Amino acid sequence: MYRRVLPLLLTAILLLSGCTAGQKNMLQKTDEKERTGQPSDMSGEGSMYMDTMENVIYLAGGCFWGMEQLMQSIPGVIDAESGYANGTCETDADYKTVCKGETGFRETVRVEYDPGQVSLAALLLAYFYVIDPTVENRQGNDRGSQYQTGVYYTNESAKETVERIAEIERGRSEKFFVEIGPLKNYYPAEEYHQDYLEKNPNGYCHIPKAEMELFSRLRIDPGDYQKPAAESIRDKLTAEQYRVTQESGTERAFTGEFWDKFEKGIYVDVVTGDPESPNGVRYCINSAALRFVPYAKMKAEGYGYLLYLFEE
Repeated sequence: MYRRVLPLLLTAILLLSGCTAGQKNMLQKTDEKERTGQPSDMSGEGSMYMDTMENVIYLAGGCFWGMEQLMQSIPGVIDAESGYANGTCETDADYKTVCKGETGFRETVRVEYDPGQVSLAALLLAYFYVIDPTVENRQGNDRGSQYQTGVYYTNESAKETVERIAEIERGRSEKFFVEIGPLKNYYPAEEYHQDYLEKNPNGYCHIPKAEMELFSRLRIDPGDYQKPAAESIRDKLTAEQYRVTQESGTERAFTGEFWDKFEKGIYVDVVTGDPESPNGVRYCINSAALRFVPYAKMKAEGYGYLLYLFEE
């Protein structure tokens, strides 16, 4: 998936690929905010690019204009910056060169976030919701290696989360082409690419506005409701609940505990406690998969932040 350029062959590769041998440091001052660090030694596939910010993730999701706008719209995201990542040339990157499709660079958005407001899991949920992980080197109408999807992490904590969620997403379809791995290099894109859709509201974007708006209203963070270990799930559920939630079982019609219940309150997932499908998709759910939390107990059970749903 990833390739590196041997120093002795660099000159020849540059001539063949068109990579520019710029002198700009990989970490540079952008948006009047200086970030310092050291690039990896690029000595092997396990090498990782250093970013001094802990709560940062790099997302390649097709044209970076839309991905940048999406991430900026999510509450808790501090900054989103368009750039180029994980190229096969240890050189500077610019739009004209990257568009040739011969450098290995992906159009990538650097996302800095406040974990107290939004989790990495929530950002990855938004990312996977808007991309098509089943295609290679393209997204929407855009084709080329620069539009290859990928999630690149810079620390072990992020690695664990990324790999866990990627494994879930990988199981949803027969094909999965999203690159998952450490960030190896990154260059901020030219200034005219930054905040492009804010500057050009009618500009091209492969991500529908409805999906942008969906995540701008994100209130329920899936990172707060992680699935317990398998043995824990079996211990906490009845045989019927386990059959329905873990073995794709279903109840007979009109036999579930809640089929005719109309008391004021919310229903949460019996396994994780999640009160809502985070991406807004609704499913037909059996009573055995739910737990009811009465309105009067919502605050005590940690769901006070959803009391606004009952305001008239």
